[in-house]
Amino acid sequence: MGTNRIATYDASIELRDGLVYIDNQYSGWEALLAGYCSQQTDVVPSYVAETNKSVQIPEGITLAVMRSGMWNEYDTRCINCGRCNFVCPTCTCFTMQDIFYTDNGKVGERRRVWASCMVDGFTDVAGGEVYRQRNGQRQRFKVLHKVYDYKQRHGYQMCVGCGRCDDICPEYISFAHCINKLHIVITKVANDGEK
Repeated sequence: MGTNRIATYDASIELRDGLVYIDNQYSGWEALLAGYCSQQTDVVPSYVAETNKSVQIPEGITLAVMRSGMWNEYDTRCINCGRCNFVCPTCTCFTMQDIFYTDNGKVGERRRVWASCMVDGFTDVAGGEVYRQRNGQRQRFKVLHKVYDYKQRHGYQMCVGCGRCDDICPEYISFAHCINKLHIVITKVANDGEK
């Protein structure tokens, strides 16, 4: 997903050959590490160069892909557990809950509770309406939010490519595979439009 390197960091710490190497970019670290460093040397952080999964990040996404039939398969595959969202380092959605204490029903608190776009009830609104009832609609929202909507607003994809969602899914739904399928659909739509 293009997130394996960053130029703005405070420190890089890694263990190589039984020694701890620290690349110090933040001046405050010098005082902290003064008594622990045995020698100073130039350190260049190592980065992950490749993984065993290849992802074709789609370019030129249009909202026409929302009507694609590719999302329908998730109606039966996804079980709405929300585990993919709860392990994602970039998912930050929440909802509010009113908690009433049992000792005094007139006293309580309003809590911000972590929520998930993949779980039933997340898109419920006043009047009993539900914006995304089917699992395919929820998957479409999650995917397009991470690679289209967020990129439109900030200039880069929200997904960092860590693969936690792929590892935790009890139904073996791969986000990386979904992104690749989206790339295929977008390429097909672009090619059909040129004819």
